[in-house]
Amino acid sequence: MKKLLLLIIGLQASLYAGAQTTGYSSHGDSLLSRWVIDVNAMGGILMQDYTTKNTLANYPNAVNSNLGHMNFTNGGSVGGDLQVGYFWGKKRHFGVGTGINYMYQFGDAGLKDFHVEYQATDYNNNIYRQVISSNYKVSDNLTINNLNIPLVLKYKNRFSKHWGFTADAGAMFNLQMVNDYKTNGSFNYEAIYKFADGSHTVYDNSPVPASTDYFITKAEFLRNNPNGNVQAYFDNLRAQGNNVGLNVTANQSKGTVKYNSGSVGLLLRPAMNLFLSDHVALNFGVYYVYQTFKNDAMSDYMVTRKVGDYNSSLKSVSSVNTHNVGLNVGARFFLGKAKDRDHDGVPDRKDLCPDDSGNIAFQGCPDRDGDGIIDKEDKCPDVKGLLKYNGCPDTDGDGIIDQDDACPLVAGLPQFHGCPDRDGDGIPDKDDACPDVPGLAQYHGCPDTDGDGIPDNEDKCPTVAGPASNNGCPEEPKPTAVPEDGRIDVSTPILFDINKTTIHKSSMPILQEAAKEVNEYQDAYIHVDGYTDATGTKAYNQKLSVRRAAAVKGALKKLGVNGQKVKTAGHGESHPAATNKTSEGRMQNRRAIIEIRSSKK
Repeated sequence: MKKLLLLIIGLQASLYAGAQTTGYSSHGDSLLSRWVIDVNAMGGILMQDYTTKNTLANYPNAVNSNLGHMNFTNGGSVGGDLQVGYFWGKKRHFGVGTGINYMYQFGDAGLKDFHVEYQATDYNNNIYRQVISSNYKVSDNLTINNLNIPLVLKYKNRFSKHWGFTADAGAMFNLQMVNDYKTNGSFNYEAIYKFADGSHTVYDNSPVPASTDYFITKAEFLRNNPNGNVQAYFDNLRAQGNNVGLNVTANQSKGTVKYNSGSVGLLLRPAMNLFLSDHVALNFGVYYVYQTFKNDAMSDYMVTRKVGDYNSSLKSVSSVNTHNVGLNVGARFFLGKAKDRDHDGVPDRKDLCPDDSGNIAFQGCPDRDGDGIIDKEDKCPDVKGLLKYNGCPDTDGDGIIDQDDACPLVAGLPQFHGCPDRDGDGIPDKDDACPDVPGLAQYHGCPDTDGDGIPDNEDKCPTVAGPASNNGCPEEPKPTAVPEDGRIDVSTPILFDINKTTIHKSSMPILQEAAKEVNEYQDAYIHVDGYTDATGTKAYNQKLSVRRAAAVKGALKKLGVNGQKVKTAGHGESHPAATNKTSEGRMQNRRAIIEIRSSKK
């Protein structure tokens, strides 16, 4: 329930905050009647905290006794009130109200763990120990009639045509608090006799009765007569005049307890107003009522003494605090009527445009686009705008009104008629193929970083000049495989692409010649050295050079060379054949060198 109340209050606050942004003046309350009649229906949960009088002294020489714990459960409340209110001041936000409040309330007043043992005298004037216990929780089912006079401070704020906020806060003067109860109480009445001699009894006040005592208890009977009829046993003794019995209910199960009237409580009741007209509004909200009551507890109070007697536990209550929280639904009626021929909520006497329905904030004149500028002063009356532009909008906030802005949704520059140029290259974004990178007009705003005549967005190698036939990338020279005299030089470097180990077809003649020569000589073998350029880390380049040498070895094996006659080594980026500062130099460094050696030293 607490979470529900917090949710409702939060919803009220959000509606209020949202409505405040609509431009509807809070002076709308000044147009409503000062006098109101409020009718409210209330319903929720009821909680009560009891303070009870200690009545153990009413049980003479009590031992092993517990008067029990009293609590209130299953509480609820329904009812309502009728109030008349008056609001003062120019804005009429604050007022006072009074009337009559009636709440029908209900719940269970419970007494748990009741057990007493005390000195008593039986019908033959014999002293004995009386033992009384509740069989279970004693519950008084209550119906409560609670009548009050509220005296409250009222607040209201109509913040839109249909919505408003209202609240009551003040005192509740109690006229009547009557509790009608019906109990389910059931008790066991048992007895313990101690004989001083054969015929006289005395009170055994020991917490543990002597084993020689005479027990009229359920436990003792069943111990001696496991299959006996214990209920009949007690009924027979009771018929003889003994104050004993099992499962005895109250002879009078109904009764009434009245609390002292005149207490002063607290009422809090916030609500949202839904205005059906200027004369009727519905209220939806929550409420909280706190009341405290005094009670003249019986000085000689005992829950029960004789078999079948019962006094409600409410009669032991000296004070009670009640908390009533729940939902409120009601209606407010505004008395009186003001003339308003255009029905805009502004009385004709205050309406500057009495024949044209308008906004209360503008004394009855219209503002069709709701921008805070009345139509007769608005150059764009059907579109929300700004005061500095005479009511016309500047959606992108670039200082150029939308009707003069070629790009009204994106902030831009005056020289481009309100269109932006994010990269500052003098070409507006709407005409710029590369709006985030400064470029050239001849390439529609795209740059040509390497100056090869191919714009970067079409250049696969934008930082290195190359021909269009190779998509802007430089053509790497193919290794020379055949010298001028027609012989193939096996020491000609085998070149690789960047970060690759693939052998070009143009290098195959070198491998074929090397395979041919090593296979002609029994003592010959091939040594392959792999290298890289300086791109990447040294550790990575070392591994890459080893893989390149291994790739050459694999190709030789496919050409019929015994793998044992091919040795490889990787040297990473060491021993460069050319500079690593140019693409041409790095191309020459990405290589593998074949050398045919003799195994004879």
